[in-house]
Amino acid sequence: MGTGLKLTKADLKELEEEIIRNRRQRMEFVTQYCEWLKKTPNKVWSKQQKVLLDQ
Repeated sequence: MGTGLKLTKADLKELEEEIIRNRRQRMEFVTQYCEWLKKTPNKVWSKQQKVLLDQ
């Protein structure tokens, strides 16, 4: 077997910070999308969903 990937403590810290940033960005997107859904008529967003699902 190979020796595998070796990461330094700095690499691990950077990776952990990136994971946290990505999670925060996903949650911000979900929050924004929910707000958009709440204020957008069903006919508008359901048509967009249909287009997406038909692809």
